[in-house]
Amino acid sequence: MSQRHTVTKENDVWVLRIEKDNGKTQEYRCATENQARQLAMVLSRPDTGGPPRAPAESR
Repeated sequence: MSQRHTVTKENDVWVLRIEKDNGKTQEYRCATENQARQLAMVLSRPDTGGPPRAPAESR
């Protein structure tokens, strides 16, 4: 499972695009290049294998 990401500057906004394994692209907009690169690093990390979260309670 590898995800490719690109960081570009468009109209004074930094745009992070992450291409998922299923071919879809997720896009995030950030105020600074540093924010976009750090977000890319966090989002592209492989699953740590931690325990799954408990399901949310219904209201």
